[in-house]
Amino acid sequence: MPMKVKGMLKIISSYRVDRAHRGSALGDLATSGFASTPGKSRILAAARAPIALTVIAAVLLRSAAMLGYHQAFWHGDTTAYVTDALRIVPNPWRPAGYSVFLRMFLDFHSSALVVAAQHLLGLVTGILIYALLRRWQVRPVLAAAASLPLLLDPRQLVIEHALLSETLFTCLVTGAVVVTLWRRRLTPRTVAAAALLLTAATLTRSIGLPLVLLFLGLLVAWRVTLRTLLTAVATCLVPLCSYGLWFQAHNNVFALGSNDGILLWSRTMSFADCSKIRPPADLIQLCPPEPHRAAATWPWNFLLDTKRPQEYLTDENAWLYRRPGPPLSPENNSLARNFALRAIVAQPVDYALIVLRDLTDTVLRRDPPVHGDPAFLFPAVPDKIPPEQGEIARTYGYSGAPTAVAPFAAFLERYQYLIFLPGLMLFLAMVTPAVLMLRCKRRLSIPALLPWSMAVALLVLATATNQNSYRFALPAVPLACIALALSITPAVRRGTARVRGAINTDRTSSHA
Repeated sequence: MPMKVKGMLKIISSYRVDRAHRGSALGDLATSGFASTPGKSRILAAARAPIALTVIAAVLLRSAAMLGYHQAFWHGDTTAYVTDALRIVPNPWRPAGYSVFLRMFLDFHSSALVVAAQHLLGLVTGILIYALLRRWQVRPVLAAAASLPLLLDPRQLVIEHALLSETLFTCLVTGAVVVTLWRRRLTPRTVAAAALLLTAATLTRSIGLPLVLLFLGLLVAWRVTLRTLLTAVATCLVPLCSYGLWFQAHNNVFALGSNDGILLWSRTMSFADCSKIRPPADLIQLCPPEPHRAAATWPWNFLLDTKRPQEYLTDENAWLYRRPGPPLSPENNSLARNFALRAIVAQPVDYALIVLRDLTDTVLRRDPPVHGDPAFLFPAVPDKIPPEQGEIARTYGYSGAPTAVAPFAAFLERYQYLIFLPGLMLFLAMVTPAVLMLRCKRRLSIPALLPWSMAVALLVLATATNQNSYRFALPAVPLACIALALSITPAVRRGTARVRGAINTDRTSSHA
């Protein structure tokens, strides 16, 4: 009888050790968190966590923004978003996702309510980042540090306080990453939720479409089950195809928009030389102006050109305004895409240099990282809404000249020059996972690979297809921080092999 008792105790002990080992290795349990602390002790432990002070500071900053600026900031793109919210139709220039979001608040006639919701989205996204990293056994201080750019960066606060799509887009993309990495096994339900979030992000900003393709490609690389992969593909295709059919009903072309070619054309205007491109007769009108063409005859002189791609689009003498029909017609978009692709093929080195120049400018910005552009700073006095847009603005509660309320606005004006994420830190967050990947047998951990690849895609593609803007770089910041924290955490690297094994096991069992 004593021998039997000893044997049973050994079995129970070994089971507990094995269970603890499996949970620790796979990152399902936080090693230094407070998951095992019951009741009041858990609350006290949470209050002492680094994220608690960070969230309190983030709430105070957003409260100061709401008290200092009672109305949302109005930008050039805001007019189009609000106009589309009043009558939901597919816009050739941008998807309708953010306008649908604005439509939810239309009956309240309050831009303050919209930015309050966006500030809440920013807070929730930052907390989700911390929760995900702690779930993967990232130390509390490092996990809290990874959420700092989203919670405390004044550029993020400015974007949240404006009627712009970046906050919603960032929340959806980050949410997709969190859902994907929350559990070690990728089930059909998990990938369906992540794919749905990425699809919603694509219908908010078209730059999300490459992320959908990247997500599906990573699922193939991770060798998930066929059922899981087909679930993800179907979840992506159904909403995107439905939107494409809706767009076709209004614009006679199956697409998500008709601006990709025009944007890429404006990007090539920084270096295009028609003597090298030799376009056909119907594309001659798309060549850059004579002064720029002459400047391009000097090697690499185009790198000194400070004219932004957006300026070619807003030029009243641009070719798309001289052609019959609307400027953003599918025909004009097709012509622009044809010219842009010819320019890139004829001058690949010049194109690469332009993209590299603007990427360098993004990550090596000086203080503050907007080159004095007041559009993304807390202003002493908010810009007035143009008179021709006043009627549209009134639908969201704009009345009279916007004002700034001291001392809250004054505090934010000073804060934005003292605390922010330098572009060099974004560069390090992007490069460090890649360096570790090269050192660790050229394999990046599965949890870090998804956010890192998406961050790189967002930053590079936004510059390669549109223009250099700190606003477009912001959605890549939280993804880069997640990837950095995961890539430098030893527990995650040790658990990667077990995660791969679990994925292969699921795949094998599904075929059995």
